[in-house]
Amino acid sequence: MSNEKNQQQQLELAQLEHEHVYDPQARESDLVQAAIAAGDAETKLPLKQLIRIYYPAALWSMALSAALIMDGMDTGLVNNFFAQPSYVERFGVPGAGANGAKAIPADWQAAINNGQQIGAVAGLAFVGWATDRFGSRKIYMLGMVLLSAAIFMLVFAQNLPMLMMGNMLCGFPWGIYQTLTTAYAAEICPTAMRGYLTTWVSMCWGMGNFLAAGILRGSLQLPDEWAWRMPYIIQWAWPVPLFIVGFLAPESPWHLVRKGRYDEAARTIRRLARPGYYTDSQIQEQVELIKYTDAKEKEEVASATYFDCFRGVNLRRTEIACVVFAIQPLTGQGVTGYATTYLTQAGMSAVMAFNYSMAIQSVNIVATGIAIFLTGYVGRRTSYLYGTAAIALFQLVLGVLGVAGGSDVALGVAVMMIMIQLAFKLSVGPICYSIIADIPNSRLRNKTIALARATYITTNIVCGQLLPRMLSPTAFNWGAKSGWFWFGIGLFCVGYTFFRVPETKDRTYLELDKLFQDRVPARKFRATKLDLAALSGQNDEVIDEKAEMQHVEGVPTTELRR
Repeated sequence: MSNEKNQQQQLELAQLEHEHVYDPQARESDLVQAAIAAGDAETKLPLKQLIRIYYPAALWSMALSAALIMDGMDTGLVNNFFAQPSYVERFGVPGAGANGAKAIPADWQAAINNGQQIGAVAGLAFVGWATDRFGSRKIYMLGMVLLSAAIFMLVFAQNLPMLMMGNMLCGFPWGIYQTLTTAYAAEICPTAMRGYLTTWVSMCWGMGNFLAAGILRGSLQLPDEWAWRMPYIIQWAWPVPLFIVGFLAPESPWHLVRKGRYDEAARTIRRLARPGYYTDSQIQEQVELIKYTDAKEKEEVASATYFDCFRGVNLRRTEIACVVFAIQPLTGQGVTGYATTYLTQAGMSAVMAFNYSMAIQSVNIVATGIAIFLTGYVGRRTSYLYGTAAIALFQLVLGVLGVAGGSDVALGVAVMMIMIQLAFKLSVGPICYSIIADIPNSRLRNKTIALARATYITTNIVCGQLLPRMLSPTAFNWGAKSGWFWFGIGLFCVGYTFFRVPETKDRTYLELDKLFQDRVPARKFRATKLDLAALSGQNDEVIDEKAEMQHVEGVPTTELRR
């Protein structure tokens, strides 16, 4: 009870310290400093208090991120379909499996997966440009319309080429959501909640994969072709309600400020907190902080093109975001997506293999839920480092089991699959989205995330080519011995994280810009102290200097400040 009272007093004190009389003529530097101080005070509040204040922002972010539940379910269907009896009977090729049985050839498995990835890359390239121009909401709704149309080809597919084309068409809107939802979460919430809402993105994918496993398990008993058609038909349940969510959701205040729509940005910021929380002065401070951060970043990236992602200090930021995302497939976690194939090869029945696949996917939800709450206590860098190391260790054990061989190792393989998924979802899986949302220059966020996701997809295509061949009896036929390969790659992931990935927890975008501009080594990000008062004080000097330059041309200072 006393702890609850102390938390309430802390919140009230922070609120009182932050409130002051609304002054429309206040100096920009004072407003920026006040906003930074308020944000710093909020990072010390417990999660419960943050939710009480910013539950509207959290709910809108979580609602739009539900598109990734749909995405995770849809993409989760693809890999596990390859072991479903009715799917294999309809699309399998005689002689492609063991002992001349019907199976989906490894080349076609890779082609179907890669078709989806190629479509996603096109969607990523589009969303990086379109979101900056039109905003998140309009592109979100457009994606839902495109997906509804693309599902038709999957439902009525007659052969393997149609399945590949259907996945390619669906991949385009999936690529949109893979970037848009993360950037949206990063832009509508305060610094203190940024990590929670960006890691929620991974939870959505986990829930989608779990739904996919459950749908496939439930459809096993359906007659004839309904066993594979019905899971595709269920995909139509998502687009209409999510289109409505996109229509009602608030636009990113960062996008509105970049477009000069300051009044709309102010209304959106007020809408993202509980009713009555923000005073007029606090709204003004938040808008000025976004304007100031955007103005400082514009000095480096005035045009905000993809080319700017590779210039100056932004090259380092783009590199980190891309490699961090590429580490996800490079850990070899993708083996869990082929769990049913691994386990049936190890001697399990198809039904038991699907049951264990559901157990493996259920780890997504539990582990990511834990990871979300740990976000407020454990740094991004620390979590990523220990996570990559743990996955590499479990891959080593999986490789040892593969060498041991025999039908009695099937349970051990299943346990290692669960442990790999557990380690991934406690660290690398969810924390990746916090890092790639924090790292970019704000004006380049959508484009940097799109490039990072494209790097992930490219890496995933390579891994997608390797994984079926590692399992196929007519290709490498490694089975669980593939763990040795992923262990070796995992050592690189650990080394890169240690030397290149900085800590971004509780840092504002203004602070991160300064740390990158000063070329602070990754290992020193957390300990480096910044004089933000002096930094924000430069704002008026810049404006006054520009005002003097423009005075001769007759441009009013008030217009310049706008």
